[in-house]
Amino acid sequence: MTAQYRPYRNEDGMEAEQVTWGDQEVGDVEIYQRTTEDIRVCNRSHVVGGIGIGLIGALLGLIVGYFAHSEHSQCVPSLSVALHSVQEANPYVRRKISQMVSNEEIEKFIKAYSLEPHVAGSSIDRHFAKNIKSEWLKHGIDSVEIAEYNVLLSYPDKERTNVVKIVNQNSDILSIESQGGKILNAAFSAYSRAGNVTGNLLYVNYGQTSDFQYLKSLGIPLEGKIFIARHWKLPADEIVWNAQEVKAAGLILYPDPENYNPPVLKSDPYPKTWWLPPNIARTDSILWNGAGDPLTPGYPARHDANRLSVSSATLPVVIVQPISYGNAFKLLSSLEGPEAPKEWQGGFNFTYKIGPSFKDPSWKVQMQVYNQLMNKTIYNVVGTIRGKTEPDRYVIIGGHRDAWAYGAVDGAGGTAAILELSRVYGRLLKEGWRPRRTIMFCSWGAEEHNLIGSTEWLEDNLKLLHGRAVAYVNADILVAGNASIRVVASPLLYNTIFNATKEVMNPNEHDRAEGLRTVYDAWLMSFPNKRNRTNLLFPNYSHSSVIDDFDDLPVKTVHNQSSLLDSYIRNAMQLVRPKIREMDMRGNYAPFFVHAGIPAVDVSYVHDSTMSSSSYPLHHTEFDNFDFVKNFIDPSFKYHATVTKILGELLRDLSDSLFLPFNLLDYAQTLQDFYVNLQSKMKAHMEEHGIDINHLELAIKNFSNAALKFHSAQETVDLSDPMTVRRINDQLLLLERAFLDPNGLPRNPYKKHIVMSPSESYLSSSSIFPGLLDEFLNLELFPQDTESSELIKAHFSVLVFTIQSAAKIIQNV
Repeated sequence: MTAQYRPYRNEDGMEAEQVTWGDQEVGDVEIYQRTTEDIRVCNRSHVVGGIGIGLIGALLGLIVGYFAHSEHSQCVPSLSVALHSVQEANPYVRRKISQMVSNEEIEKFIKAYSLEPHVAGSSIDRHFAKNIKSEWLKHGIDSVEIAEYNVLLSYPDKERTNVVKIVNQNSDILSIESQGGKILNAAFSAYSRAGNVTGNLLYVNYGQTSDFQYLKSLGIPLEGKIFIARHWKLPADEIVWNAQEVKAAGLILYPDPENYNPPVLKSDPYPKTWWLPPNIARTDSILWNGAGDPLTPGYPARHDANRLSVSSATLPVVIVQPISYGNAFKLLSSLEGPEAPKEWQGGFNFTYKIGPSFKDPSWKVQMQVYNQLMNKTIYNVVGTIRGKTEPDRYVIIGGHRDAWAYGAVDGAGGTAAILELSRVYGRLLKEGWRPRRTIMFCSWGAEEHNLIGSTEWLEDNLKLLHGRAVAYVNADILVAGNASIRVVASPLLYNTIFNATKEVMNPNEHDRAEGLRTVYDAWLMSFPNKRNRTNLLFPNYSHSSVIDDFDDLPVKTVHNQSSLLDSYIRNAMQLVRPKIREMDMRGNYAPFFVHAGIPAVDVSYVHDSTMSSSSYPLHHTEFDNFDFVKNFIDPSFKYHATVTKILGELLRDLSDSLFLPFNLLDYAQTLQDFYVNLQSKMKAHMEEHGIDINHLELAIKNFSNAALKFHSAQETVDLSDPMTVRRINDQLLLLERAFLDPNGLPRNPYKKHIVMSPSESYLSSSSIFPGLLDEFLNLELFPQDTESSELIKAHFSVLVFTIQSAAKIIQNV
């Protein structure tokens, strides 16, 4: 018995009460349902026919009777399993989720969880964790637990204030103290080494590698200097890393008004606008290596865990302190030395000088930092809705709860979304619905320090999650602007996020009046990704017209534009799609993807596609509070509700679809794109090192063919066999793991995903295999580095082997 498929949709891709069927259009949401099944009936006699009809009627009666009562514990186990295992998802649940998400509830949650400062390890953060557990139990989540970990955290000293000074031999010329309060910590750089250092001040622009190369070209000595850098283009930890590489003695970070309150706008700062006041500094962790707790790398920081000594842990060695741009003005305006180049000039009304001397040559800069390292208990809250059919398959949604101060945008927004979805899904449970797979709701602690809470929980459950985790959905900064959504995702989830955004209405009334009815429409208009047709694997499928020539496909396919395979090819080959950013290390999704090979996705509304979701002026300051959200970010909370609906649909699709909604052709095309970029930019370098790039091309072609054959076979399987459904889903689930290598990237063994982990070069925008990119960039800086030359050869071989192995995962069993 084989099943045929037809697409479930209405004319415009949005759900409606009256569903009509028509020709499938490119861009519409595809939800495939079984239609008719071939049933052989013998016509030799009316008696036999009557018996057959009677048996069918009895079977239908059993099915109706089974689903007519809610308690199945007394049912025959084999029948219960068989019926549930082949049951299609109910697409109408989507509309219920969207209808039940409430702006008012989200507003209430954001206000509650940004009411007080709640840095990781504090009593308030512990109180919030217990509140979340109570909320989830009240909502009807099946079970909730709090997982505790003992980790090394960094705090400013409450008794001694961090200070940046201008001094001479006899006295203090200027003293800049970091201001805090009884419940609010002063701005500091978490994990900065405590100490006292005095030296010459050097302006280093954004602290990029190219900035330091420019200074070297001027013949300016860098070692032993104190640097002052604009904190914008690079995260604080990346600036610190670059400063350490040139042996800086100290680093001062400041938010330049060009980025945080542009003078050209002539705007008042917060609370009149969203721009940063001149007397406010921001707090950031300068430890961000993806390893979680610094004392237990690779293993969970349980209370009985073996720990490294602090002296042997990987911690920053430079003394670092942030200051406000008002105070940075006083330092920079006093500098002498060469004039900074035009692109280094910032938002102050004077010409920036590089230094390292002051106008008074007797002046020096002194930094006094008193940060403390403390072992603290952090709390992860995990709530579970048990799946009815595959309870051992987990769809995880998580977001961090901690904040440097109030964290209304960064932290409370994601917490509110998860709480609201737990409320919505709890109501669905009470109405009798239950997902096919298990859903896990997670509230992480200590994200701001180094993704510690999520990383420790992942390490604690890594072996379990390897064979059970379907995907990780991140809820962090939901809304930092209102231009459109910004998405970071694994290629396996492209299909899912595209479909989810086609189902959620655009919250912008003006956009809707212009015809941009869904979030997908606005996303495509705002941040389009235009692709070169010649680079596509199957260019004939890049347009919506009927295809008569299927000769470019290595597998035979039904000439039917409503087939699963056809729709997957068309969607993966579209010439213009919304831009999805490649994976980075800046959120809780990172350890799940780069270390465990679990497909991950992060969604947020932003004001600029070129910047991260955290690029808003008051980020990591005391003014990231509820009033800021209410007055400037999202007054009606409609954008928060929109992202919550998208996350809710992602959860529904991943947890309740009969087949996991992974389009393998998106991955095949991503591999092809990486290969094309590698060939165009580095083929000559590869040949210089004796590497035959054709081996990689063949591996990608084998993977692409395997993906086509997989989806072709998927739409003709016997759906009455639950083991067949399970086998296909297991192949889909394990594919991302196939791209892991136990040794990781050559320059970062923690990044096990060697195909799509982010490059070690933070500003690299090249879509190229990260291990190869890192080594070639290193060779550009150090042409005589023979180690990189050997690493390129070795890593290329591992890369080809890994892609070939991934192709075997999806081959027919």
